[in-house]
Amino acid sequence: MKVTVQLVREGKEIVVELPENATVRDLLKSIGYRVQGSVVVKDGVPIIEDEKLSDGDKLQVFLVASGG
Repeated sequence: MKVTVQLVREGKEIVVELPENATVRDLLKSIGYRVQGSVVVKDGVPIIEDEKLSDGDKLQVFLVASGG
């Protein structure tokens, strides 16, 4: 399946091919991002790393920073 991913920090959009039943965690791993420190948004709503993706999904990936 293919999903479209907007990498907000980099200001670019990519198409990622993933196996059927792939999760957000699989997507992040495939693009070299870690689950911690990343927020994936689908239809304007943040989704959890165990959520299954579907062919044709359009997602945004934000990198977040925390600290003092």
